[in-house]
Amino acid sequence: MARHGAEKAKGGWLGKAAALCCAFLAAPAALLAESEEGSALLQSGLFDTDRAAITAVDLSYEVYGGGFHVLSLATQAIVTPRRYEIVSRLETRGIADTLFNGQMDSQAHGLMTPAGPELLTYAQDYAGYFGERSVDIARTADGSYEVTAEPPDGIHADGSLPAHTLRGTIDPLTASVFTAINDTDAPCAQVVPVFDGRRVFRLRFRPDGEEILQPESENAYAGPALRCKVTYEAVAGFSRDWYIDQAKDPLKPFTIWLASFESADKKEGAPDRFNVPVRLLIETRYLNGVAHLSRAIIDGEERIALNASAQP
Repeated sequence: MARHGAEKAKGGWLGKAAALCCAFLAAPAALLAESEEGSALLQSGLFDTDRAAITAVDLSYEVYGGGFHVLSLATQAIVTPRRYEIVSRLETRGIADTLFNGQMDSQAHGLMTPAGPELLTYAQDYAGYFGERSVDIARTADGSYEVTAEPPDGIHADGSLPAHTLRGTIDPLTASVFTAINDTDAPCAQVVPVFDGRRVFRLRFRPDGEEILQPESENAYAGPALRCKVTYEAVAGFSRDWYIDQAKDPLKPFTIWLASFESADKKEGAPDRFNVPVRLLIETRYLNGVAHLSRAIIDGEERIALNASAQP
């Protein structure tokens, strides 16, 4: 019975919060320039340092639920005019670590195209209280995806998806930094189709004004931000129980605040500015979840430092 209750929690606000965090967050923590992963990305041959304008984005987020510190997210991204590479780690903290401890590692790489990011490969591995879960996605020569998932739920339980359902989708990790790496003048007016290896959903952004954010904690961004409302729209791979749960407790649109950070890289082809998610609010029947950008390093320049509030 206790385990069944835990699984219900997983499918309830915890599951929703995790899905939304993946879709919002992933811009990076202080790992990229100094980490082995970051060095490996630069030395892998995927990025031509002599001819390409390389931008390194490194952000950290802290997530709170009901006033308690529950998650930390660290992600590193390297972007050139032609390619991108992203790695992230999401870990439980505080009371969540005691009750539902877990860690999720993700990585994605793809191409930058005039239409936006195009996924080539994506991998996600979770280990913790709910067991072990993994997803691997690879784009094939004909533009479709090869997918393996353990356990085989979602589309793998219901049958394969038609090709047109997956067309134009990106993975959750790429989606989480979509506003930063996608060249658009209207980051709060777009629709992002996402395939997580099990399910397809859309993130529909709409503008909701501008705001001067005040820091809600010691390590949080303060300054001007665009406010977006984002609606999570199920497309395929969702269970009947999920739709029943949504009928009883519909997922409210969540709120994302984006701040514009100027790029320090003046090479040809490098973006002038990045629209970085600095705050996220998720509202549910049970509690509210808030994520804060606590550290930002862009091209080696610290824009928000730990234990300090700063403006870009």
